[in-house]
Amino acid sequence: MEAKQVFAKRNFYNQDDSGKVYLFALILPLMLAIVSVMISNVIKGATGEENFTEGIVFNTIMQVVSCVVLVAIYLVYNKCNNIDYRAIHLKFKLQWHTYFLAVGIGIISLFGIQYFIGGVDDLLKLIGYPVQEASEILPESLTNPKSFGIFVLAVFVSALLPAICEELLFRGVILNGLRTRFNDIASVFLSATMFALMHQNLQQLVYPFILGTVMGWMALRTGSIVPSIIVHFINNFLIILFTYLGNVTTFSLALPREWWFYLLACLLLVVTAGIIYLIDRFYFKHKSKQEVVQEKGNTSKFIYISLAVAVVMFLFVTIFNFTL
Repeated sequence: MEAKQVFAKRNFYNQDDSGKVYLFALILPLMLAIVSVMISNVIKGATGEENFTEGIVFNTIMQVVSCVVLVAIYLVYNKCNNIDYRAIHLKFKLQWHTYFLAVGIGIISLFGIQYFIGGVDDLLKLIGYPVQEASEILPESLTNPKSFGIFVLAVFVSALLPAICEELLFRGVILNGLRTRFNDIASVFLSATMFALMHQNLQQLVYPFILGTVMGWMALRTGSIVPSIIVHFINNFLIILFTYLGNVTTFSLALPREWWFYLLACLLLVVTAGIIYLIDRFYFKHKSKQEVVQEKGNTSKFIYISLAVAVVMFLFVTIFNFTL
């Protein structure tokens, strides 16, 4: 009887993995959205409930299922390609200072970027893009909680789950795979671009790109995606928290759109970048990180294909929104 041949698991991702996983992350949620529309139309026809898709239950289910799809991509892809699940560098053994800094960077990033994004939204309005205002959000929803129960649900569904699931793919698989073809700077910016395009919304293009750059930098500097998960969660959590506080109290971070607002927004962005640079210079500079062996040859065709699909989808949604 012949002995079974045992293949060692691969403990790293390559550029092919980055392109393929990104392509799956683009197509499968799109298929899910199409199926959800079909199901919702059937339910509307059977019950006569026109606002079914605007309900808390439906949106919670869709958000959870979307996150499950991302985790499924990660698990199934690793299984089919015999990749060790630890290749994403999910390392919890970090110095407590690193955890503290991850929380701080998450807070700093939100306050340092949000007003700049407000200025970007104003620019989009000038060119006629239908920017969604806070007042246009559903009266009681995961993005606009007005009760404590919905707030807690929103934190779990819209902050914790996306932080974990999206980081598994973008900073775990995609970023690490890109590093086998590109240098660290190019890999961080390219993965951030892919992360931004994934949102398929012109209004949500700049902020995910900037935040994706910060989270990619954190992942590389610490050799773990845990800090990037923390930054991601803190960002989402604070947005939900401030929205909730604004609904139940008179609390508001909004500032009048005067000329000094745009100057302040740019200044805060520069200050935030300066703080992150100082943290990198004096704390992370001497930290060890996961080294990779770069591949020689051409860039994977799957990276080109996935980026092309992402751009086409983004342009389609953008043009569609302009015509509304």
